[in-house]
Amino acid sequence: MQKYNIGDHVMYGVSGACQIVEIGPLAFGGPDKIYYSLKPVYDSRDTIYVPVTKEEEISRKVMGRKKAQETVKQIEQSSMEGQMPDRETCDVILQSANSVEVANLIRHLRNVRAINKKNHKSLNITDAKYLTYAERIVMSELAVSLSISMEESSAMLNAALG
Repeated sequence: MQKYNIGDHVMYGVSGACQIVEIGPLAFGGPDKIYYSLKPVYDSRDTIYVPVTKEEEISRKVMGRKKAQETVKQIEQSSMEGQMPDRETCDVILQSANSVEVANLIRHLRNVRAINKKNHKSLNITDAKYLTYAERIVMSELAVSLSISMEESSAMLNAALG
């Protein structure tokens, strides 16, 4: 029994918010294997195929409007604590799809970027990827939850982060 339906918006890894556009077998998967076909919100040209038997790889459904509004308030009220998380912790935070934790990771990474800029450096490649992924995760979920564009979501996130 599958957990999700066509039309559902779900959080999937570093792709962020995706819509399930189809559920069924694929030409390359054989007739017995059923897949969720996901379209990422940030890039509708892309399609991700997740076997229904591995639906635990899908983090959860996208939060509703009320929860998204509460999350924005939580992001505004939260602050950067401690040092920049190590790589393993960053991976765990990104996979968690916890918008407040991911937003705090964005804060850390933007802070590192600002410090590096003062020293005429840029973010290293891994940190730049983490920042891109983290922004995509939070902005895409806010965009879907609040029925706004990615640009409006970006502005909202920037305002919430301060």
